[in-house]
Amino acid sequence: MPRRSARAHLLGLIAVAVLPVWLFAAYLLVEYALHEQSRFEQDALQTARQVSLVVEAELLNLQTTVDGLSKSGSLAKGDLKVFEDEARRLAQGTDKIIALRDLDGCQLANTQIAQGEPLPPVDPVTTDEREKLKSAGVSVSNVFVAKDSTDYRVAVERRVSGPNGEEWLLSVSVPTALIRDVMLPAVPQGWTVGIGDRHGSYVARSKQHEEMTGKPGLPEYVEKIVRPHGSFTARNFEGTTLLAGYYRSPYSGWFYTANVPLSEVQAPLWRSLAAIGGIGAAALLISLALAYIVGKKLTQATIDLAGRAESLGNGREVRPMSTSVAEFATIAQAMVNAEHAITERTRELQTVLETVPAAVWFTYDPQARQVIRNRFAAELMGLPTVTSKSFGAPDLVIDTVAVKDGQRVAREDRPLSRAMRGETIDNQEFAYILPSGAHRYLLSSARPIREPSGSIIGAVQISLDISERKRGEEQRQLLLNELNHRVKNTLAVVQSIATQTIRNAADLPEAGRNLSSRLVSLAKAHDALTRQNWSGADLGDLIANSITAHAPLDRFRISGEDVWLSPTVALSFALALHELTTNAIKYGALSNGAGTISIAWTINGEEGGRKLKLEWRESGGPLVTPATRKGFGTQLLTRVFDNEQSGGVVLRYEPSGLLCVFHVSLSRQTIAGATT
Repeated sequence: MPRRSARAHLLGLIAVAVLPVWLFAAYLLVEYALHEQSRFEQDALQTARQVSLVVEAELLNLQTTVDGLSKSGSLAKGDLKVFEDEARRLAQGTDKIIALRDLDGCQLANTQIAQGEPLPPVDPVTTDEREKLKSAGVSVSNVFVAKDSTDYRVAVERRVSGPNGEEWLLSVSVPTALIRDVMLPAVPQGWTVGIGDRHGSYVARSKQHEEMTGKPGLPEYVEKIVRPHGSFTARNFEGTTLLAGYYRSPYSGWFYTANVPLSEVQAPLWRSLAAIGGIGAAALLISLALAYIVGKKLTQATIDLAGRAESLGNGREVRPMSTSVAEFATIAQAMVNAEHAITERTRELQTVLETVPAAVWFTYDPQARQVIRNRFAAELMGLPTVTSKSFGAPDLVIDTVAVKDGQRVAREDRPLSRAMRGETIDNQEFAYILPSGAHRYLLSSARPIREPSGSIIGAVQISLDISERKRGEEQRQLLLNELNHRVKNTLAVVQSIATQTIRNAADLPEAGRNLSSRLVSLAKAHDALTRQNWSGADLGDLIANSITAHAPLDRFRISGEDVWLSPTVALSFALALHELTTNAIKYGALSNGAGTISIAWTINGEEGGRKLKLEWRESGGPLVTPATRKGFGTQLLTRVFDNEQSGGVVLRYEPSGLLCVFHVSLSRQTIAGATT
């Protein structure tokens, strides 16, 4: 076989020693870059969902307007003039246009056209639209432009019946610029968000809205939106390749897309590859240069080869030797430099393992209880990092609880132990509970370490800390669940109010007045909570807002310390105060000119278990006698506080006036001064 010089062999040895380190660093960095791309895809999908929530809420507000108008008494009687006056008052000062038409294109009312002027015909309702309105009752339109106008708009429409059973269509429309303004606060910096209707035309766009609204989207872009949600890559109008996440709303049928240039997503990968190439090339050149210099010295020491070979094999220091025999001196010096190179490579590997942002464990213990860990692994498990300790010295593993898919994982079933049995583990997520009580979420991969013969001598595990990502996912799910919970609760409250109001009303006009009053009270409570981002409401402000709409404040004596109520409790109090105030106006202390009402509250108990006691006491009104039956107000007062875990509400009809006492438990977030 061909022979080469010791210098050539040393150069090859250094190259082989550097290359695994280079590839190992490349693997970690590429994994990081691919993880970043996956995160961009999740961010795009999440951004599309968030924008859909904001815009759909605005569409639901428009539906509320249509629903309210559809219940107008003048509309039921066919008095279109009175109905048009109501619609104009509702649309006054806004960009809304409220219109009433029949299904054949004849307009009956339109707030955009001055009263008295003839109403031009519009396009008749298509067969598909009629079927949709017949099945759903309410629909959200595609983007459209009115005749003789360049104002692109969208509308929420409801099918209503005329006094003689005619089929009419009631709609409220807004310009698409309003949709753009509503979604902008939810658009992250650097992203472009677009909204498309069911035909693929732009409704709104966070950038270049005026140029794009009403125009059809690129076919090759729109045709990729085939599922309820997902992500894809496509080119935009400027030819830029985008990474897009989309979500199609089941309510409106619109789709929402969040786009970011693909170059920004791939930037971490290219930067990582460039860094790997530069660092690796520099390391290789430096190593080759050092090898060349050392190689020249190898020719000067070749004596006592057996002793130096034995020292090298036993891990002892190999000292340089001088001899007149150049061949032996060269071999001896080669051993000296080999010992130096092994030590240097060990330090390099230690430096890499102590620098990369990943936890690394090695084990050569068949039970995987003795492990060698890097600094990040020690920090991740809450262990002190001892810099003076020699790398490679094994330690006992710490006693942790591991969980996967909700099930506890025994130590022998964890990645490092499984790798010692020859298994290969890729990117599996585990939750760990440390002895300190801290929780960690790790994304782990493990491989067995084998001898050339194939037998396993050890194992290595690499883990990335994904705790923050998991907590973020849990927080997003919690927020989504909270939103669903609030919407369901609100709809349940509205349904209960409507049912009980109609059931207890003497006639339909009375039911309409009572229902409208109660819904307005509920809406004001919602407005107060919305101003505080649904973090809660101050009890004093809530009381003032609830009673000023019905009676002057000088008839009330209000006292109590500052109390911050959770959203659920605030809504319950708003409904209760409305019922008490209207009852006092009809029958109690506010039904004459001399009666007064005292509202006072106190907080009892220790931190974390405090209770609010609020008293509503009427005096100076007519003589009070107990009610012969429970009306809707009494039922509402008892029902809305059934779930407060506090004893509910007590009503006493004293001769001097009604006494109503509320007992409500306060969580730590609802104590005075809390805003989170």
